[in-house]
Amino acid sequence: MARGATWRVVARAGLIPVGVAIGAAVFLDLRLQGQITADARQRLEAETQGYTRLLGTSPLPSVPLALQFRADPTPPGASVFALGDQASGLLAGSVPWPDSLPRSATAPKRITVQKVPYLAQVTDLDGYPLMAGVSLVQAEQSLKRMRNAFALAAIAMAAAGLSAAYFAARSTRQRVAEINHKLDRIGRGGGLHQRLDPPRDDAVHAALVAHINDMLDRIAHLFEAHQRLGNAVAHEMRTPLARIQTRLSALDLAAADRAGLEDEIRATIRLFDSLLSIARMDAEAGDTTGLATMDLSATAAQIAELYSPAAEEGGRRIEALIAPGQTILGDAQLIAQQVSNLLENGLKYTPPGATIRLSVERVGDHVRLSVRDDGPGIDADLRARLFQPFARGTAQAAQPGHGLGLSLVRAIALRHGARLRVPDTEKGFAIEIDYLHFSNHSNS
Repeated sequence: MARGATWRVVARAGLIPVGVAIGAAVFLDLRLQGQITADARQRLEAETQGYTRLLGTSPLPSVPLALQFRADPTPPGASVFALGDQASGLLAGSVPWPDSLPRSATAPKRITVQKVPYLAQVTDLDGYPLMAGVSLVQAEQSLKRMRNAFALAAIAMAAAGLSAAYFAARSTRQRVAEINHKLDRIGRGGGLHQRLDPPRDDAVHAALVAHINDMLDRIAHLFEAHQRLGNAVAHEMRTPLARIQTRLSALDLAAADRAGLEDEIRATIRLFDSLLSIARMDAEAGDTTGLATMDLSATAAQIAELYSPAAEEGGRRIEALIAPGQTILGDAQLIAQQVSNLLENGLKYTPPGATIRLSVERVGDHVRLSVRDDGPGIDADLRARLFQPFARGTAQAAQPGHGLGLSLVRAIALRHGARLRVPDTEKGFAIEIDYLHFSNHSNS
């Protein structure tokens, strides 16, 4: 795609010098043809006047003089003449009367005599037709040489234009590729604290880099402000809830009431813990610090085995299709939490008899973790905000929870620089997460 765009730019830019060269060549060719025609007409007029003065109004006595005058033209073939009689014969001439030329007086006309081009015209001398012609060989050879020179100049200009356009487009493409690579590195592994290095020899791209860095500064500031607010709210709410739970134990309440209140408080504390975890992983998105090579296949198999009894108890089935030995760079505890949330989500929102399929497979240079079920799927209005905190559809509202499970899944995926998507399915619901394949021998 990028190379195709480069060549399109080169082609468009190359048309400019080619168009200029062609236009200049056509203009000069027309001017040169006009000049050659004018010069040939002047020579023909001079030649005709010379014969007219020699032959006069009574050409017959002057024929020997005319023959002597043009017996040895210099250079040979530079001019021709023919003097006809009053019928259809020829009184004298350096060439026979051309068949293509009428005997009546005519305007100058291009003819060919013995394969040589001439510009000729006929003049009437008291009933005697006189044909005079001047050679066009040198003029047409000069025109041909000029046209060849124009063609070579056009080719040279086109080559120069295409070369200049190619190197300019390649340089631009390389600059943009460098910027994209650095932005991809910032998004996947560097974090928002990194900035692009401005080029010193390119003012246009330096201005673009400066705008991108300003944008990153603004994004980082807004993100940090959002994170500070979320952390502050979560910490400040967690502390009074813990105090309430402590004081609750001192109150004289029925055991059932006490247990219900304590469950609510613990659930609320877990909610704030989840929010803190999401905020922390959002802040560490793409940062590989603290990650290590881990066997995603083994972790997924363990979680599937752990949840299988609960699934069978609810009349559901977990089907594990796991390719062994698929390794990634990750945090084993976070990945286990991610797989657990996905399986819990499937068990929570599918009816008895449903199947939840957990798979791990190699796809190119990525390892794909996917969870699919054949349940009722999700509401159309929920798909666009599926990974937002507290996002719950109509069907999900009847189930316990706060709508943070998939938000945690997304945050963990971003923490590992993975790509997460929700593919379209004819039935049920599916999530796919692509991790970059990693091993001890990998340079990725």
